[in-house]
Amino acid sequence: MKKVIILSAFQKSGQTLFIKMKFQNSKFLIMSLLIFLTMFLFINMQVSFAQQPEKGMEEVKWVNPDLQEMPGLSHHILQSKVMGHDVGYVVWIPSGYSEKADERFPVIYFLHGHGGNESADAAGFSEWVKNAITDGLLPQVMCVFPNGGVSGYRGNVEKMIIDELITTIDKDYRTIAKAESRALSGFSMGGAGSVYLSIMHPELFCAAGSMGGGIRGGTDEFAASIKKAVPVWKKNNFGFFLVNGDNDHPEAFEEFSKVLKESGIENEVRILPDTKHDLGLYYKQSVNNLLAFLGRHLKE
Repeated sequence: MKKVIILSAFQKSGQTLFIKMKFQNSKFLIMSLLIFLTMFLFINMQVSFAQQPEKGMEEVKWVNPDLQEMPGLSHHILQSKVMGHDVGYVVWIPSGYSEKADERFPVIYFLHGHGGNESADAAGFSEWVKNAITDGLLPQVMCVFPNGGVSGYRGNVEKMIIDELITTIDKDYRTIAKAESRALSGFSMGGAGSVYLSIMHPELFCAAGSMGGGIRGGTDEFAASIKKAVPVWKKNNFGFFLVNGDNDHPEAFEEFSKVLKESGIENEVRILPDTKHDLGLYYKQSVNNLLAFLGRHLKE
C-alpha cells in the first residue's frame, strides 16, 4: 500500500519533478561551463606569460645603416664569428684624416645605451667631438660606434668588440694602435660598459668617460678584476670621468670612486643639477668637460 501511494504521488507530481530536475541540470551545466571557461582562460594566460621574452632578451636588430648625414660619418658591417652573424658599426673620421695622409689618429669608442644601436648617437656625439677638436679640447681623433644590443657590453658582445672590432679598425684605418691612444665613452648602459671594459681589459685603453652609467659588481671576482687592473691603469696613466645627474642615480660610482682614490687612479666624479636620464641634458652640461678629460689622456 505504501509503495502505491508513493507511486501515485510520483505520478501526480511527475511533471513538476521533471521540470525541477531539468532546471537543476541546466544550472549544473552552466556552472560546469563557467568553471571550464575560467580554467581555459587561466591556462591560456599562463602559456602567454611563459612565452613573453625575458627581460634583457629583447629582439635586437644588429645592422642599422640609416645614418644622419654628416661629413666623415660612414656605416660598416662586421662579419662577426663570435656573434655568428653580421654586426653594424659606424666610424667618424675628422677632416685631418684625409688632409694628412701619413698621419695616424687616436680613437674614441662610444657605446650606446639600452635600446640604441650603432647609428643612434653617432652623428650627435661626432658633432660634439668635431667642435671639441676645433676648440682645442681634443686632438684630431676618430670615433667608432659599435652595436652592443642590450648586452651591457658583456659576454659575446664584449668578445666581439675586444677581439674583432678593435682589430678591424686598426687594420682598416690609420689609427695609433696603442692603449695610450684609445679611449672609451658612452651613455647609460654604454657609460657602464665603458667602465666595465676598462676594468676587464685595462691593457687596451687609457681613459673612460661615463654619462648616466653605473657600476654593478659586488662579487669577489669583480673586486679581484679591479685589483688586477690597478697596476695596468697606473702604467697607462688611466683616468675615469664619471658623471651622473642628481635625478639619475648620483650615487652610482660612489664606491668605485673610493677604490680608485685609494689606489691612486685619477678619477673625476660630477653630479649635474636638475638632470634626469636624458642624453641631451648630459651633452649640454658635461660632454665638453668629458671630451677635454679624454683629450688630456689620449696621445697623438
